[in-house]
Amino acid sequence: MPSFPIIDTHLHIWDHDRLTYSAFHGHPIFENSFHVEDYREACGDVDVEAMVFLECYADFTPEGGQYIEEIEFVEDEARRDPRIRGIVPMAPLERGVAVAPLLEEMVTRFDKVKGIRRIVEFDEDPRALTLSDAFVEGVNTLDEYGLHFEINVNHTQMDIVREFVRRIPKVPMILDHCGKPGIAEGAIGQYVDDVNELARHPNLWIKLSDLPVEADHDNWTENDLKPYIDATLEAFGPDRTIFANDWPVCLQATTIPRWVEVLDRALADLSEEDRRKIYRDNANRFYRLGL
Repeated sequence: MPSFPIIDTHLHIWDHDRLTYSAFHGHPIFENSFHVEDYREACGDVDVEAMVFLECYADFTPEGGQYIEEIEFVEDEARRDPRIRGIVPMAPLERGVAVAPLLEEMVTRFDKVKGIRRIVEFDEDPRALTLSDAFVEGVNTLDEYGLHFEINVNHTQMDIVREFVRRIPKVPMILDHCGKPGIAEGAIGQYVDDVNELARHPNLWIKLSDLPVEADHDNWTENDLKPYIDATLEAFGPDRTIFANDWPVCLQATTIPRWVEVLDRALADLSEEDRRKIYRDNANRFYRLGL
């Protein structure tokens, strides 16, 4: 385990009694509600100094969504555990500059809001959405509010990301879960090519998380993950790589302590300074947590 407290930049908590998450219905894990007390228990011996909440794909339509309601829910959770220092909600960036009033409300009412995520991975047409003029305009609008953008895709959609990042020259961005590489398929060649190309954009960072979920859930080994961890660090370096757990989504393949132990062994050859960057300091800087 790290010898210092870490920052978890990808916490999910949800409550089926407060918001509607149709995508979770019938799932053996996700159909349950998860609160900050459950997360605290799941951490075990892992010493977490702070957490950043990421939106949980609560139901939305072209006309509206539960954007503010989800932030209010997380604010209530943070009153019970003030280690929640950052919130990354969803916003309909496909509205282009018309999303501005919602962004204004978010940053004015909630000082924990640090950025916006839009899960394009599950959209009916991810390419059409992500590369549309309106969506690109909406993402670029985040710069006016001091917000970053989080990209959530899987490895079959990385060609879209390559085109998209060229159109976002200023807004800080982070690629969630290493772009969900094709570990189960053994797609290390594609991953190396993708991260080497994406790392050329200095405003793009990468979140080192969820790799067990992209491997064989029941039979993955550390050797399955190590090439992807190494390729991430070789491309982005310790200055633009940020640790996360992705709990409780990670429970499909691992626990928080096991993921941290695996990653800690993979990072064993790095200096103490570089490990602190990945586990804590980069997150503090990127998410502006003030720690």
